[in-house]
Amino acid sequence: MSEQVSEQVIAINRSSRITLWILASLAILSAVGWWLSTRAPSTWLDPNTLAADPESDRRGRELEQNLASAIARVRPAGEPWAIRIHDIDINSWIARRLPQWTEHDPTFAWPIEGAKAQVHFDEQLATISIALKDRIWSGSFTAQVEAGQIRLVPGWGAIGLLPVPAGAQFATDLLEGDGANTLVLPKIFKLGDGRQVEIRRIDLVPGAVEIEFATR
Repeated sequence: MSEQVSEQVIAINRSSRITLWILASLAILSAVGWWLSTRAPSTWLDPNTLAADPESDRRGRELEQNLASAIARVRPAGEPWAIRIHDIDINSWIARRLPQWTEHDPTFAWPIEGAKAQVHFDEQLATISIALKDRIWSGSFTAQVEAGQIRLVPGWGAIGLLPVPAGAQFATDLLEGDGANTLVLPKIFKLGDGRQVEIRRIDLVPGAVEIEFATR
C-alpha cells in the first residue's frame, strides 16, 4: 500500500514539474516576444532626425522634380524608358513632403494620422514600416504588373523584430486611401497634354526600385 502511495506521489511531483516547466517556458516566450515587439527594425530611420535633416528636404524636392521632368519629357511613342528610385529618397520625401500630398491623390495609400511610414526595398520585396505610438508594424509586398493595374501581394509581417507569418495586413491597416483598401494601384497615368504614361515593369532590388515606362 505504501509503495502505491509513494508511486502516486512521485507521479504527481513529476506532473507538477512538467506543468511548471511548461508555464515557465510560456512566460519566457511571452517576455521574449514582447521584448522583440518593442525593438526597431535595423532598416528603420528615426523619423524626427530624418525630418530635421536639410538633406532630406533636398532629396525630397529633387525626387519630385526629377520624376516630373522624366514623365513630362517628349519621347518617341511607345519607346520604353526607365528610372531608378532609391528608398532613402522616398523616405526623405515622406519625412518632409508627404504632409503636403496626402490629399493630392486618393488612389494611393497614405499613413493614417499620427503614424510615420517608411519603405525599404530588397530583392523583389518592398517592406512598408509604420510607427504608431510605441510599436513599428512592418509588412513586405511583391509588386505584380497586370493588365490595367499594379497589384501589391502581401506576405510576411512583423511587430518590431517579432515576425508574424502572413502579417503584412497589420501594416496596411495603418494606411488609408484606395490603394490601401484594394492593394491595387493604377498602371496608366494621364498627362495634361493628353498623353498617357504606362508602367510596364517594376523591379525591386536592394535599396531601390526600377520602373520601366512607355509614353503614348
